[in-house]
Amino acid sequence: MKILIIIILICCIFGACKDEKNEEKTQQTALFKLHDGVMGKSEAVMKNKMAVDSLIKKGDPDMKKTARLLLLNVQLSAANDKMETWMHTFNPDYTGKSHTEVMEYLHNQRLTLLKIDSLMKSAVQQSNDYLKTK
Repeated sequence: MKILIIIILICCIFGACKDEKNEEKTQQTALFKLHDGVMGKSEAVMKNKMAVDSLIKKGDPDMKKTARLLLLNVQLSAANDKMETWMHTFNPDYTGKSHTEVMEYLHNQRLTLLKIDSLMKSAVQQSNDYLKTK
């Protein structure tokens, strides 16, 4: 009887570990899907940044236009830099971390990517609006 209870406990423990690993994998897959979506905006960020840079180099005697271009350039650069920083600092090696730590890390990474996505959307939208007038 004791052996049966021990076997059941071991199965429960291994089953729980398997469920935790599946949950971690599901969250990481969702994070990578979000990453791919954010990266899709990077092309628009860089395209608009090149267009804005060209207009800055041309120069414009209207200081308001120049100031707006410089602000757009900063916004586009900041969005791109934040994405690059995230990619360089993300660490998918969870060795030695508990399930709770892994899930918290993935959650925080998701929140960071959502902020970056928002920055990219805003920078692209604002620069698109300005560039349409040119």
